[in-house]
Amino acid sequence: MKLNQDCVRAVLLELEEKLTLNDDLYLYQIKQLDCIKKFGEDTVIYSILKLIEARYLLGEPLYAGDELMELTLSALTWDGHLFLDTIRDNKVWKETKSVVSKFSSVSISLMSTIASTILNELVKKHLGF
Repeated sequence: MKLNQDCVRAVLLELEEKLTLNDDLYLYQIKQLDCIKKFGEDTVIYSILKLIEARYLLGEPLYAGDELMELTLSALTWDGHLFLDTIRDNKVWKETKSVVSKFSSVSISLMSTIASTILNELVKKHLGF
């Protein structure tokens, strides 16, 4: 399955709002996320699983064989917050997507680097450097 970068961003933005300090989200709640309406359940769940693997989310999937039985999310990690803060701005995200669209494959970490570079350039312009 292909990782949808727009879905990754939407998931992080929504989870940042919905995850609280003392309450985890469980699979039945994850299936009610707003981003599922736009991207579909499979794409969102896949994105969440990959964000857990990348250590951008703290979560625990529970499998029975190959079937996902439960999924618990507790927080964005430090790296997850850093990545989200880098791609949060719509202008930065649009320019980042424009750059990465020229390549057939771009990792999340490379997207973060590109977005950070774009954000730094926008800040420099804003400050008159």
